[in-house]
Amino acid sequence: MNAEKTERKLEYFANTMHHIVEAKKQKAKQETTAGLSKTASEALESIARRNKVILKAKQDEIKRSANRQIAQAKVRALARYVQMRQHQIERLCVDVQAQLAQFTQETEYESYLIGRITQVQDIGDFSIVQLSPHDMRLEAAITAATGLLPEAGCHDFVGGFILVNQTRSIQMDYTFKTLLSIAKKEFSYDAGCQG
Repeated sequence: MNAEKTERKLEYFANTMHHIVEAKKQKAKQETTAGLSKTASEALESIARRNKVILKAKQDEIKRSANRQIAQAKVRALARYVQMRQHQIERLCVDVQAQLAQFTQETEYESYLIGRITQVQDIGDFSIVQLSPHDMRLEAAITAATGLLPEAGCHDFVGGFILVNQTRSIQMDYTFKTLLSIAKKEFSYDAGCQG
């Protein structure tokens, strides 16, 4: 009986110890699981923050790269536009110059020239009118209509004239070449972009 009692006490003690050990084991397992879960959660949050920063940096780099490409494309497009515009201006001026040269061959040119000289000669005290060598064929008609002395200019003016005073100190240039050059300058890039 005593041995039985001792055996029951030992069994009770063993069961109690087993329950205590199991409880401590369970508690340690739960604490470890909670600790691992917390560590894993913190690691995942840290990785998520890091990935977010890396992603933001990559997105910013992509935006900068896209903006650079857009800016370069704009510059190339603007350069093509300016080049094409300049080409069109050059073509237009060549066409207009050809039409002006053709106009100087028509019968209306003589009356235009005399009318224009008469219109502007009162601006100053002019006594000489310079004409292109080709327009010297109209010398007699111009002298009769305006009273000015025609002389051949040094250059081909395409058409038109230059008025000169007696002392040759004042000149008024109404040559087609000069007027066309002035009109061409009005097509400057800046003026075109302001419109």
